[in-house]
This record gives sequence, C-alpha cells and structure tokens, in this order.
Amino acid sequence: MKKSGFFIITLIFYFIISCNNFVFPEETIKDYSKSVRESPVEDVLMPEQKDTEKTDTLSQAEQLFQEEAKWLFEEAEAKVAIATKRDTTVMKAPSIVSVITGQEIKNMGYRTFSDFLRTIPGYEILKRGVYGTVIPAVRGIESDNRIRVMLNGHFVNNPYLGESFQNFDDFPLENIEKIEIIRGPGSALYGENAFMGAINIITKDAHDINGVKVTSGYGSFDTMEGNIIFGEKFKEVSVTGMLHYTETNGYEESINNDFVTTLDNSFSSFGFPKASDAPGSPDDWRRKYIMNLKANYKDFYFEGFYLNKNRGGYLGIQDALTNETNIENNYVFTEIKYKKEFSDMFTIIPRIYYDQFDDNFFVESLPEDTTLPFDTNRDGVYETFYTYADGLIGNGIYSQKIAGAEIPVDIRLFDGNVFTMGMEFRWLYQTNIQYNANFNPLSYEPLDSLQGFSDTYPNLKETTRKIWSAYLQDVWDITETINLTLGLRFDEYSDFGSEVSPRVGVTWEFMENATIKSLYGRAFRAPNFREMYLANQPAAHGNESLDPETIDTYEIGLHYNYNISKCAVQSGINYFYNDIEDLISLRSTGLGYNKYDNYGDAYIHGIEFESQINIAKNNYLFMNYTFQDPNDESGKNLPFVAKHKGNFGVNVQPWKYINTNLSTFVSGKRYREEGDSRNDLPSYALLNFSLITKDFWKTMEIQGTVSNLLDKDYDDPGSIYVSDDLPRPGRTFFVGMSYAF
Repeated sequence: MKKSGFFIITLIFYFIISCNNFVFPEETIKDYSKSVRESPVEDVLMPEQKDTEKTDTLSQAEQLFQEEAKWLFEEAEAKVAIATKRDTTVMKAPSIVSVITGQEIKNMGYRTFSDFLRTIPGYEILKRGVYGTVIPAVRGIESDNRIRVMLNGHFVNNPYLGESFQNFDDFPLENIEKIEIIRGPGSALYGENAFMGAINIITKDAHDINGVKVTSGYGSFDTMEGNIIFGEKFKEVSVTGMLHYTETNGYEESINNDFVTTLDNSFSSFGFPKASDAPGSPDDWRRKYIMNLKANYKDFYFEGFYLNKNRGGYLGIQDALTNETNIENNYVFTEIKYKKEFSDMFTIIPRIYYDQFDDNFFVESLPEDTTLPFDTNRDGVYETFYTYADGLIGNGIYSQKIAGAEIPVDIRLFDGNVFTMGMEFRWLYQTNIQYNANFNPLSYEPLDSLQGFSDTYPNLKETTRKIWSAYLQDVWDITETINLTLGLRFDEYSDFGSEVSPRVGVTWEFMENATIKSLYGRAFRAPNFREMYLANQPAAHGNESLDPETIDTYEIGLHYNYNISKCAVQSGINYFYNDIEDLISLRSTGLGYNKYDNYGDAYIHGIEFESQINIAKNNYLFMNYTFQDPNDESGKNLPFVAKHKGNFGVNVQPWKYINTNLSTFVSGKRYREEGDSRNDLPSYALLNFSLITKDFWKTMEIQGTVSNLLDKDYDDPGSIYVSDDLPRPGRTFFVGMSYAF
C-alpha cells in the first residue's frame, strides 16, 4: 500500500508542476484565441512550419486551442439523461450522478463492467463464494439486487434474483459510448430495484463507429476475447451492433479448507472416508457469447440483445469445492420505441418490449463420497448418515418471461418548465419449472441416479406478477440559477401490494460554476421470485408474505468547476444519509430450516469527494474518496464493506501515438458478519497500469494492461467454512489488438 501511495504522490506532484507549464485555455474560447493572437507566431510553430504564411499558422493555432477549449467545456457541461429521463448537465441534474465516457474507461484498461465500477465513489466490488458471482457493495451495503441496471434505457435485472450481475458482471466495454450512474434512490422515475442507485450503459451509435472494428486479446488464466462492433448509416436508416466472445479458466489459487473439510474432521472417527477436494482450486471457468443490434428509421427505434453464458460453480451453495457444476444463463430482449414531437410543446415516446431469462443450474453442491449427518427424530442426536457416491447433485431449470409497455409524455408548460407523466405495465411469468436430483428433496435420502421431481417437488412455484405503474415529474427553472424537481411514482404489484416513491430536488448555482444540490428520495426493492417462491427445500423456504425493502435518502452536494493556473478542475463533495427498513434475509426459524423474512433496519451515512484535473485532452488526474458508516438497528457495522475507500490515478498522453494510465484503488478494512469471530479483513491497495499504442499503422491499436501491478495479496470475505477467505488474483495481464475498417 505504501508503494502505491508513493507512485500516486509522485504523479500528483508532476501534474501540479505541469499545470504551470502546459499551454492550456484559461477561461473561454475567446480568451484562448486572444492569447494566441497576442503571442509570437514562432512560439506555436514547429521548425519546419516557420516558412509558411503567418496568417495560415495563426488560424491553425487558433483552431487547435479552440478544439481543446471545446473539449474542456464539453467535459464540464457533460449531459446526463438518467436523472430526469431528459438531457441536462451534471451540475443541474437533481441527483448525485457520475458520467464516465467510453474513452476514459478504455484509457484505464478495464475489460469488464464490474471492474470499472470500482472506480465510482461509494462502490466496491466483491466476489461471492456462491457461484463466484461478482457483486457491488454501494454506499455501505451489498447491492447486487439493489441497483437497477439498464442497457440503453432497457431494464435488465432478472426477476428470479432481482439482479443483473449474474449476466452483466463481465459485460464487455468496447461498444460503450458512456455510462451514466445515479448514486442514490431512483424509484421515483424507475420503480423497483433503483434502491441504492441506477446505472445506464449507453452503447455507440452509427456515427460513433462508422464502419467495422475488430478486437481480440489474450490474458492471464488463458483468457481469450474476440469482439466485433459495426455501425453504418444508409440514408434514413442507422444500424449498429456488437458480437462478442469470452472464454477463461478463471483464477486458480488454492483454497485450503471448505465445508466438507469440516465434515471430514467431525465424522472421520465414525469410519467415513474423507471427501473434501481441499486444498484445491475453485471452479471459476466462464464462457460467454453476446449479440446486440440497434436500428432506427426516422422516429422508430429497435434494439435486440442476446446473451449466453456458461460458468462453473466456484464454491457453490454449500461452500464446497466441486468440479461438475455447469450453470447456463440465456437472456434475450427486444424493444421497439417511437418518438414523436408535436411542435415545441409536446413529446411522446411510447415503447413496447419483451424479455426472456432461461436458466439451467446443474449443480454439484457436494463432491463424491460426501457423508452428511441427519437428526431425523429431532432429538439433538445425529442417528442417520447418508453417503453420496456421485456427490450431491441438483438440476434446476426455469424461465421468466416479461412483456411490457410504457408511455411517457413530456409537456413544456412554459419556458423553463417541463412536466413529465407516464404509465407502464409489466407482466412477469415464471414458468417451465423443472427439477431433477440424485437425492430426495425432502429427506435428502440418496438415489441411484438423477430423478425428476418437477411434478412432485418443484424447487420453485410457477407464478405470475403484474405491475401497474404511473409517475409524474415536474422540472422547473424557478430562476436562472435555481432549479426545482418534484417527482412521484406509484407501483401496484399483484403479489405483494403497492409502493409510493416521492422525490424532491433543488439545485442552486449560488455562484458562477458552483452548485449546491439538496435532495430527498424514497425507493424500494421488490422481493424477488426466489425470496417469495422458493419451495420444497429442506434447508431454505420462500415467503409469500414479504414486504419490499424501503429506503429514505437525504443528500446535499457541492459541485464546482474552476481553473488553477492553466488547469481545469472539476470537483464535488456530497453527504448522504440512508434510512433503510425491512431488509430481507434468509434467517433460521428454529425449526430445522431457514426462511426469507424482513428481519431488520439499517442506517448509513457518509461523505463522497471526487475531483478531476484536466490539463489537455487525454492528460488528466482523477481522484475520489468515500467515507461511509453503515450500521444495523443495534448499531453494529454491516458486514463485508469498508468505511474508507478511494481511487487515485493519472492519464498521460505524451505523444499522439501513445496513451498511459496508472491508477490505484484503496480499501480500508472490511467487517465480518455477526457470529464470525475471525479478525476483520485488512485494508489493501491495487495498482493498475495500462498502455495504448494507436494509429502508428493505419487504424491499428494495441493495448496492454497489468492489474495489481505490485502483486498485492488480498481476499474477499468467505464463509466461516473457508477460514482463509476467498483469495483474489495477484498480478495479471491482458493484451488486446484492434483494427478499424
């Protein structure tokens, strides 16, 4: 961690010096042009240019500086639509928002969506032992199903778990134009799951690509990637798309003990052979295909998306090393949208969509020859022992289908006021429930082979959920410097009732380029299908009487754009307070099984600071720091998250053919869950380096990335059965090459 700090302090010092040496616009394009006209022409000419006409050179110099100035102002006045469903500047948006461009993501060298999220204030990325799913912890709490994720505005969370990271944690970044993020509640506009925030991944349009770009690469763990993006405009028709393939063996660091190790140690005296595969490597392989197509003709828009993902079970649901699990996820959606403007007063954007999630979980939860004890008489004495010669295997298959329609309308009542109202209907159907196992689902008695229990003991209930929604929003520029946003959404669920989500936001530009935001919002997380409809499991039951989780969030933020010498600086500091009620968790009933229930509340407050210093295009320093204090209703720290975290980095383009990026992520210690007596996980820092060489031969680019450059040992929290936790990768590399046609 000290080495990382030394690197960053050195780079910050370099940039401070650079701010006084770089020629960079100070205030406005006019000022920049004036400074050029008042300077000797020779100061801006290369030696071979000094014989050309000074007037031509002056014009070129002015144009150069104007382009740099334009870039600066575009950065400072970046547009974001996620906060109000309409383009507005980040400074004026009635939410705490982040906008990261595809170029910035590329510069950092990140390969996947979840890797990139670690750079956002308040975000940390964890890997679970259960199936190895990567999830975000946001503002102090695990948030895989508390974040609404959208692809070009289309909601992609699955109904079974209520989350998107099962499919999108390793979503590729090559086709991304920008990512917009709300840090805070978003249910007043978006409804379910916009609890701790909302994310919209916006892919490139035809004019961004204008041809075909092919990318391939190879990295650690035999990781191979291939990607094709294309975009073309034919008169009034625009078409863009992506084809992607990824394959990896995954991280293979040894895990010394698991749940079966505990069983072996407990029952070896009874004469049962040891069955644990520990020490051994988790089953972390993955293979993924993605196809995405967007098209528009005049006012009509179409998007289609298909994803197929196969992966191993990592440690699975029993925290046990196995090697036969194969989890297959298929996801497809289509959406058709129409946008019509009637004069300058009225805009309507109706859309219809269809989604389908098909999942096949073939899970070996315990390895071959594992023996389990049972207290069948419930007298506190284990009198029955079952040995599973082929391991404990279950195969669950199910589908969720979604059909929906939304009609939003914008009405401009008068100058500076836009009133939005909308209605949405979503129909969700959980069907095609199939379940096979090599044990009796109720007694756990071993069977000679896989047998079907789809009719007698299905592991999920077939169900339908209907959601009716209506929302209102009024965005009003009260004065030139004060903006008021009022919002309200009503959601009626057929299976658990209704929720009302209000919001109020006031932004005040109290001085030039400085804005204060005062925000309040209420959001909810709907119980997912697993939590409500899990059935016929001896260890875990669903609960159809669940209430949704709710959160009330209060935020105040100060955002400021200013110049230091010849550097442009964008900074912000935010305070947030979250009051969370009716958290859903799997808890013991005292009757020999666990059940999902609303078990408690949580209270989280914190401060987020972020700043970016821009010297010239692709030459900038960025940093952010988050302090958060998450507590449950008894005042204990919420598990698995750190109170302190931050990112520091610098991007330097010393030559038009080369771009370099050095960044570090720093995390404080992370806390254990209740009942775990182990020491808290220690703090750690990860240093990453990326190098891009471009345009040296036609349109070819080569990018190399080294992650965890200093080979830092660190872990993600594992269960008490994995005493040494889940080791995370040391130094890794990835090298990619692309060519545009």
